[in-house]
Amino acid sequence: MPKMTVVAARTAGGPVIGVELVTSAMLRGLACPYCGLAVPADEADAVSAQAAWGWCAARAVAEGRTVGLLLLTPDGSGSRSPARIVTAFVAPELVGAGTGRELVRTAAAGLVRARVGSVRATSSAVRSCSSLPAGFLLATGFTPSERAGRWRLDLGATARVPFEGVMDRLERLVQSVRPVAPPEPAGRQVIGAWRS
Repeated sequence: MPKMTVVAARTAGGPVIGVELVTSAMLRGLACPYCGLAVPADEADAVSAQAAWGWCAARAVAEGRTVGLLLLTPDGSGSRSPARIVTAFVAPELVGAGTGRELVRTAAAGLVRARVGSVRATSSAVRSCSSLPAGFLLATGFTPSERAGRWRLDLGATARVPFEGVMDRLERLVQSVRPVAPPEPAGRQVIGAWRS
């Protein structure tokens, strides 16, 4: 599984927060800090995401404990169908510290590698793990859809996939087989030039 330490908490002296893509087995025993329900709320969602992408969630960890989670599932059949956010939360003491934004970025990077084009989410004025605040979604690049409370993040417009062309591959190949230059000779000593 890809694992990246991506952000230090923006509070002074806060813990370093690592964000990683995880499987459903790594989510067992977690509970949402807002509703108390066990995560994942729907085991079928986690299993279908893991089958499609090899992972099902982005998890934020600080000092050995989970402080944030973004659980996704394919919103349709096929590995390239849009993703849908099923469960999302950040520990109350870290709200506003950038943890949620890093969860979205890490999940988006994983989805771009899996060639998924968009992410769907729902918003609500009431804080819960099944919907996100509209202000957060807007700040992280989601756009509202025609239906109230529905949001979409177009990964093709917000995430850039590095393009490796034929010339890039050829240059890398040439560099790997190019002979190493011989060592440069040390300066010559002139015998007898310096006498004590």
